[in-house]
Amino acid sequence: MPRSNLSPLLAACVLLLATTGVACAAEKKPAPAKLTVSGLGLWGNHEQRVALERMLGEERGPVIGATTIEDAAFMIVSALADVGYLKPELTVVLTKPDGGRVRHEFDTTLSTLLPRDMEAKAVRFEVREGVRSVVSEVSITGLTALKEHDAHGYFRPNEVPLVGTEARAYSPARLKRSAEKLEEALRQLGYAEAAVKAAVVKQDERSGRVDVAVTVIEGPRWMVTASRVEERLEGDGEAAVSVAGSKVVLPPGALKLNQPWSQLWQQDVTEQVRREFYRLGYADTRIQIEPKAAEPFDGRREVSVIVRVEPGPLVKLGEVRFDGNLHTKESILRRRVRSEKGDPLDPLKLERARYRLARLGAFETVDLRYEPETGATRDAVFEVRELPRWDASLLAGYGSYEQLRGGVELQQTNLLGRAHQSRLVLVQSVKSTRGEYNYTVPEIFGESIDGTVRIFGLRREEEAFDREEYGGTVGVRRRIPWLKAEGSLGYTYQSLSNQDNALTTRALDDDNVKVASIDLGLTKDRRDNPLRPRRGYRWFAQAELASEGLGGEVDYQLFELGATYHTAWGRSRWIHLGLTHGVITQLGAPEGQLIPVNKRFYPGGDSSIRGYQQDEAAPRGADGRFIGAETYTLLNVELEQAITTTWSVVVFGDALGEAASLGDYPWDERLYSVGLGIRYQTIVGPVRLEYGRNVNPRPGDPSGTLHFSVGFPF
Repeated sequence: MPRSNLSPLLAACVLLLATTGVACAAEKKPAPAKLTVSGLGLWGNHEQRVALERMLGEERGPVIGATTIEDAAFMIVSALADVGYLKPELTVVLTKPDGGRVRHEFDTTLSTLLPRDMEAKAVRFEVREGVRSVVSEVSITGLTALKEHDAHGYFRPNEVPLVGTEARAYSPARLKRSAEKLEEALRQLGYAEAAVKAAVVKQDERSGRVDVAVTVIEGPRWMVTASRVEERLEGDGEAAVSVAGSKVVLPPGALKLNQPWSQLWQQDVTEQVRREFYRLGYADTRIQIEPKAAEPFDGRREVSVIVRVEPGPLVKLGEVRFDGNLHTKESILRRRVRSEKGDPLDPLKLERARYRLARLGAFETVDLRYEPETGATRDAVFEVRELPRWDASLLAGYGSYEQLRGGVELQQTNLLGRAHQSRLVLVQSVKSTRGEYNYTVPEIFGESIDGTVRIFGLRREEEAFDREEYGGTVGVRRRIPWLKAEGSLGYTYQSLSNQDNALTTRALDDDNVKVASIDLGLTKDRRDNPLRPRRGYRWFAQAELASEGLGGEVDYQLFELGATYHTAWGRSRWIHLGLTHGVITQLGAPEGQLIPVNKRFYPGGDSSIRGYQQDEAAPRGADGRFIGAETYTLLNVELEQAITTTWSVVVFGDALGEAASLGDYPWDERLYSVGLGIRYQTIVGPVRLEYGRNVNPRPGDPSGTLHFSVGFPF
């Protein structure tokens, strides 16, 4: 039973009630003064009220005084000014402790103060926003290093062109921040002397229109043409020696010549030099970078850089200790730390060990500290906080085909004290029942190879048959550093069956077959956000090689590969591209052996060609019934336009080429869909409402399909 959170007084009351039947109650704490906000809309009122309650904190007793009320009023006025409402009107309605009411008008300067003895048990802030000031026109002079369109975005962002005047709201503080951001962007390009001044040249208080003039003085561009490292020797005062005369050898290119001088350049060089000194045990290395710029010539300054290094004393590693591992075996932790007692203390190497410990998946946090913090020998102490050993989550969702779905996910961490993990997922929808159990052993073969066992089952109503699949997989996963990708290798044995088969091929395909295969996979993901990608790319390749020689009943080779690409087009639009190709062959299969129904391709749906429902885009036979494809190619193209920070509209086009027989590779049939959609961004991905219209529907095909789903389509 969980430990009680009752106070001693409440616990005593419960005990007394249980033994004598006499009830007693704890003294109630007086309710805090009530705060309400009006005039900002339902959501705006709520947000501002919550912000006030958070700001006041413990100051919000049964009554609040004049100073606290004025602070709250100042907060509201400041928040409105930051989104462009420079002259709001604010009326405060105070309910005094005796029940009487007082109204007080604040101006934007808040110069009119409340009586010092004023107290209130309830305060209502009535807000009249007034006209929002919005940056309308921006003129920029003196800028050559950036495209003018890009520079405009700092002052008049068009992230929300259809609705969001808030993104273009004007306030003096916002204008100053915009100028500072543009100035910093120029400095990162090497314009170390850049200066940006922004001023209002026209302001219409009736319409809120504000015109801004921006003056840019770029100055010469600083380019690093020479650099050297000077190591200050311990005990030699100001004496210094070139790094070439020390034990430290920098890798080629560490000093990054012929690049713009910027904060990023300094950070990169500092990191490169510090890494080499750390490797030798100089754990207290301090680095200063000193530029010497020549006179400007032809729009640039040549910069000679001296990297001054104070390595400090040589430090040895003492003991390696672990704190907080209540259930995890210490031997499992020690295997992840490659440093030994007496080694040079390399903070970066120990930081990598901390990352390896965190990667085990058994800990909520992993921290590293040194004891003592200074000295010639220091112990490394890894302080861990273990995750709960059990965790349960409810799952819910909706899709146009499967409709409502719900389920449960159970996770167990740190099994046997060896950081093993298990995960059980059970999901039921209108169309399917799915279960999956995974058992993971981290770093089973070396640092980067994880072992997995997976048991799965699926029953699903497809468009033309009922699918049943049961089986298990044993495999390994490995991070491939040189490719920055993740690879997998596994063996799968599964039972495939189909029922109520309405396919054209129903009389030719076995309705139950055992499949044994070797599975290969490779994935590289460089997207900025897997749930809401805006920039970057992802590609994958996977193969399923089934053979009777592996213990199954059929021979086939299934290959799928694909890629997605995401990029910005302006400051409010994004282009999304997806290309996927799949093919299934039967090299080496006995004559007359057919491909299992379950392994053919059935395109269509909210993540495929969106003019069709799930599976409806599969090839059709002469009788109009579906045939699973043996090869397909799918192209998805989207143009997404933001209308607010959370809402966007999408125009898309999907093209599908497919063939029911490999003899017609790559396709003998082409289908096209175009459509519109709207998306709302959530923490689990976009909620999507999309309609796809079929350009060339076949007999029996729908003219179009409406999809409602959650998650990015590709």
